[in-house]
Amino acid sequence: MNTHAVQQIRAALEEAHADCYVAYTPSNIRYVTGFGSYFVSEWWRMHGTVFAVVPADPALPVSLVVSDFESATASDAAPDVAQHNYRLWVDLGTAADLSADSEPGDLPRPEQFNEPELIAALRDALQGARGSSGRVATDLPHVSLESAARLRAAAGDASLVDFTDRMYEIRSLKQPWEVDQLTRGVELSEAGMTYAASRLAEGMTARDVRLLYQLGVIEGAQRDADRYAAFTDSWVLPTVGTKTSASYGSSGQGLRRSDLVKFDCGATVGGYRSDGGRTFSFGEPSAAARNLYEVLRDAQDIACRGLRPGAALGDVFKAAMHHVQTNGFPSYNRGHVGHSIGIDTFHEEPPFISGTCTDTVRPGMVFAVELPSYTPDIGAIMIEDLVLTTEDEPVRLHSLTHDLVVV
Repeated sequence: MNTHAVQQIRAALEEAHADCYVAYTPSNIRYVTGFGSYFVSEWWRMHGTVFAVVPADPALPVSLVVSDFESATASDAAPDVAQHNYRLWVDLGTAADLSADSEPGDLPRPEQFNEPELIAALRDALQGARGSSGRVATDLPHVSLESAARLRAAAGDASLVDFTDRMYEIRSLKQPWEVDQLTRGVELSEAGMTYAASRLAEGMTARDVRLLYQLGVIEGAQRDADRYAAFTDSWVLPTVGTKTSASYGSSGQGLRRSDLVKFDCGATVGGYRSDGGRTFSFGEPSAAARNLYEVLRDAQDIACRGLRPGAALGDVFKAAMHHVQTNGFPSYNRGHVGHSIGIDTFHEEPPFISGTCTDTVRPGMVFAVELPSYTPDIGAIMIEDLVLTTEDEPVRLHSLTHDLVVV
């Protein structure tokens, strides 16, 4: 269990006058308990079949509503979290059990899960966490209609209140071990980019680059198996030449001299998904490509250096955009130049470094800072770093050069 997170959540529940928080999203379930459910993380149809319940009262236990199939895995990951179980379709009997005669009255396994059993397990968890306010906080915008009906049936006369923004606010301040996981993801992503860039060849497609990147990440993870024991997967959105839309396909002419090759990529370690990127030139780039690259690189540096305690994220956005727009590209238009990051499967998390964001920088935040372009005449350009904010200077977690490397 993430004790620090639970303490923060309980303090926020007091402020919101809520009895408990029900974590619904795969990210928040993992953040609260340390248990990453395969079912809700990988299969969207299973959303709403695992919940974590945090009572506002510190004397009451945190609990999980989880199927019998994942019960043992959940106990290993979160031994100090209580459980309320229901049955899935999977037979869990031993070989001896399977060969024995079934007892009269044994319930058949459900086709997927037994809805009344699931609601009863959730009701038990909520009854053990309820206070007197009659308010249950949860991740309301992300709850499906079916899951909402399940929650309302289990919560009785309690009202459901939204806790989404508060959870992102709590999660935006990273604990040292979270920064460590992100750092390891950065290291593997840089290994993947370096591996792929050193093997670029004429005619390669974005699909070829993607496979090279994945090989490089896996090789890096194997090279230091202990350090990267919690590595699970990687992702990359590569572009080659003037085909600048995100694509895994093999269409187009393939890599040619002077083409840009862009990586927007990361790796997942311990559930934390890094994000970053670099651009390489296959042979000497055009003067136009180099000019745009250098302006974007300098603007990205302005944004990174602007992430000091007390700075308004809206001001960081405006300073970076001003540099691009007053150095030859007045029509450059971007909704944000960075975002928080953590355990969401879509790695862009609030808060965003945007013109409308009023949040201020606090020590312990991690932002992915980027000012990319996707110009089909020049090619895509990405320079993106993870940046840790401190009491003083911001610290980049990425270490690859910001220069346009010619390969």
